[in-house]
Amino acid sequence: MRNYLSIDLESWAMPNLPEYLRLTSREKKVLDAGNVRDSILETLRILKKSKTKLTFFIVGQIYEWYPSLIDKIAEEGHEIGYHTHSHDALFDKDSLIKTIELSKRFIQRFKPIGFRAPRISIQQQHLKTLKNYGFRYDSSIYGPYSERKSIAGIFELPVTAIAKIPVGSGYFIGMLGKKTAWIYEKINKKNIPVISFLHNWQVLKPTNPSFPTKKFLFSHPYYFPYLVDCASTFTYLLKKFTFLPMRDLL
Repeated sequence: MRNYLSIDLESWAMPNLPEYLRLTSREKKVLDAGNVRDSILETLRILKKSKTKLTFFIVGQIYEWYPSLIDKIAEEGHEIGYHTHSHDALFDKDSLIKTIELSKRFIQRFKPIGFRAPRISIQQQHLKTLKNYGFRYDSSIYGPYSERKSIAGIFELPVTAIAKIPVGSGYFIGMLGKKTAWIYEKINKKNIPVISFLHNWQVLKPTNPSFPTKKFLFSHPYYFPYLVDCASTFTYLLKKFTFLPMRDLL
């Protein structure tokens, strides 16, 4: 059974909080302290060992930080998708256009056809804008595989959810660990593929990050599963299941 696990490639220093949103790209790179670089290399190492090709949904600023590493992802046969310019929230059509325009070099270099919005959230009426910029599919909603459809010329490929529970999210991989495989198997037995994702900073945990703070965790306890090191689970899932790039769903 073919499944579709992708990597949302971003920095841990890109949460949607005021103290991080006002930082420049350079300041975020310094704060990141090389975690993006190291996590890319570790993710590629694991994928090469398992002989698996995936989709990487990449934040445009990461290409500015490490262009040769993004080239390396493509050279090793993985699909390059787009994850906004600075992991910015998309409030309206103008914010979507602005983020795409800021990533013009990245867009022109890789011509991505897949898009994923931060927080898996985009308004349906803005899919036409994606179409106008050359995208062919979006994966910014949760839902069952049966809900995939074409809207305004864009194929909507939902991250797997069962009864509105987003079992395809990196959150559930962090929470359930290797038990995630049991859920994937139950879905596959119905001859249904799983669409899921993991963050690069879940594969290789950052060292002494300033986010999340203890205060943030106290007020947002749901965030704890994101603190789990998922490298062994990632490796386990790659051994147990067949995963392909998202573009193969078109």
